[in-house]
Amino acid sequence: MSETIGPNVKKLIIYRISFAAIPKGGGVADGIRFLADNDKIKKAMFESYNWVKSAIQVVRQAAKPNPWIDSTDEEIAEEILRKIEERKL
Repeated sequence: MSETIGPNVKKLIIYRISFAAIPKGGGVADGIRFLADNDKIKKAMFESYNWVKSAIQVVRQAAKPNPWIDSTDEEIAEEILRKIEERKL
């Protein structure tokens, strides 16, 4: 992933962090506990950044024919976000 983090990559990182903040089946109390613990926040940010970086790399290295091989991190992150939204519907 490039050094510059664009809006789609940021959104994907934040999306991933949200799972650490409020796990499936969790609620507001989980979010408050998460936000009150700087170590949890730092850990979630680090892990989420690395997850996004790995996810983008996996997409870029997918088997041929691969339309994403020469795409930017932003374009790949945008497509991942689009697929996430598709699955929500």
